[in-house]
Amino acid sequence: MATQRQSNMELCRLASIILVMLIHTTVASLGYDVSLGVRLLEGFSIIGVNVFILLTGYFSTTPKKTNLINLAFICLFWMIVKVACRYCFDEPITTSYLFFITSSNWFIASYIVLIFLTPILNLFCDTVSKKLLWSVVIALLLLEMWFDWLSPKPEVGIGAQNGYSVLSFAILYLLARAIKLYGLPQWFKKHSALIYIGCSVVVGLWLHVGALKGHDLTALCISYINPVVIVSSVAFLMMFEKMHFQSEIVNHIAKSTLAVLLGHTAIFFLYTKQFKFIYENFAGWKVVGYWCLAIVVVFCASIALDQLRILIYNPIERLLKRKIKNNNIFELPVGKN
Repeated sequence: MATQRQSNMELCRLASIILVMLIHTTVASLGYDVSLGVRLLEGFSIIGVNVFILLTGYFSTTPKKTNLINLAFICLFWMIVKVACRYCFDEPITTSYLFFITSSNWFIASYIVLIFLTPILNLFCDTVSKKLLWSVVIALLLLEMWFDWLSPKPEVGIGAQNGYSVLSFAILYLLARAIKLYGLPQWFKKHSALIYIGCSVVVGLWLHVGALKGHDLTALCISYINPVVIVSSVAFLMMFEKMHFQSEIVNHIAKSTLAVLLGHTAIFFLYTKQFKFIYENFAGWKVVGYWCLAIVVVFCASIALDQLRILIYNPIERLLKRKIKNNNIFELPVGKN
């Protein structure tokens, strides 16, 4: 019997993807010449991808045949949407779009490889001691910071690539498993909201100063493997862990989390332009209002369109459940799920 989804953590999943949308409205849409207010928004929203991966590790996962087929179907559906949108707006279309290997789809490739690594990661976490697990996690985070984040050439470091990599995802996955299995200090959980706000303000101010002094500081700050960003991501996760509620509506909408990611990148050529237009043509609360409205419209449109994808896939899913007897791709050790 399937375990019931925890609505508080599903809400966190939805929030993480909204944060991804927000970071794309700033860095991707406006570049570096922006106000302090936009910098602070970047500071609060840079954690989106990290939180999504932390959630994967928090709940643990293993590669299932049905899950990977579902993921492939999601990618196929939104690839068709993306190509159709580009065709309708007379945007260039290359064969790379048909194979889902565009630069905006880097997340999907890294996430799929992470899923295939999870049996090894889970087995390690479940069999080693608390001390060893935390020692490995801390060591990997320090190595990632020293040789990739601080390196003058992170592309030739240990492979974390500022968070755009399978290695970075695997480290976050291990961190989340350690948190789930052994918890965090009570003071961190209690003050998680303040920690998140404090870290976000630090990142926002850091970005602002970096933009004034030179982009080297900005590049360090905007990295997913920035230790302040990682702490902020964990604090954000803990904020939702403390909540306790169940909502079928939240759980259902959360099924389309990935659709929101793919939906807004499908119209990225429009998405970035609309926020640049808002920023350059309005001021004060009008910017905030139109900004929020645009986010809501794209979010709701992606969720609504994904209901068609779910409707089409439901009979396929039922057929797969009847036909597939052993859903695991790999044979797991006895006693492991």
